[in-house]
Amino acid sequence: MNDLEIVDNSYSHRPVILLGASNLTRDFPLILRLLETTMDSPADIFTAMGHGRSYGVWSRVLHRALPGITKSELWKTLPERNTVNKQPLALLTDIGNDLIYGQSTETIFGWIEDCIRQLQQIDARITITLLPEESLSRLSNLRFELTRRLFFPKNSASLSDLIQKVQLLNQRLLDFSHSNQIQIVTASQHWYGIDPIHYRYSQRAALWKSILSNWDLPQLEHCQTKQHWHDTFYSVFHLKPALKRQWGKLQHTPQPTQILPDGTRISMY
Repeated sequence: MNDLEIVDNSYSHRPVILLGASNLTRDFPLILRLLETTMDSPADIFTAMGHGRSYGVWSRVLHRALPGITKSELWKTLPERNTVNKQPLALLTDIGNDLIYGQSTETIFGWIEDCIRQLQQIDARITITLLPEESLSRLSNLRFELTRRLFFPKNSASLSDLIQKVQLLNQRLLDFSHSNQIQIVTASQHWYGIDPIHYRYSQRAALWKSILSNWDLPQLEHCQTKQHWHDTFYSVFHLKPALKRQWGKLQHTPQPTQILPDGTRISMY
């Protein structure tokens, strides 16, 4: 995967829209390998992701901050309906960050609904992963406090409050999806280990195949792609988002940020 200077901003391949936070960011190279193996042509990949990413507000990890997914420039760049030969594919995942940031379930659901409505305008085939309800229900208060203080030290929410909000948000997503023909993926407890919100290393290849199977990719079942330890660093060091705040200073990067050897183009927002 080589960085190239991009001068052509037209899009001619099947659009793939990936929205999420740390799990998506960490496993993005694995997802790329699965798509390259199972899709019969290059893709135009539009992604809004990043560690700690919020769906609606600016979020910061160390010295880097990214805009909320609903506020990103992604929505201005998606191809219009009926301008591509194949139906766009879309995934919304890693929805739980905003609960630990202190956002209400109604606010978060509103952001997700906004994303879905815009994806429906381009007739995308949409898949949503639910929040890890089973994983959190098995979590002890001690483990929860360690996780909260490590990843979200400014939020003082209790474990019981968080579980209640996760259940409520999952139900809202289920009800909405059933009435809008959206595919839902339930987060299995086996996907998680000691860390209740990040996927276990040993499960990543299998679980992403399970998630992407909702896109009706015939060759996916037989794909033997594996997870690599260095995948974790790829998105952080090799993909530059269209807009970020680094050490308090706004930085803009033209998109697509990469073109792969097969012609697949990656735009990150």
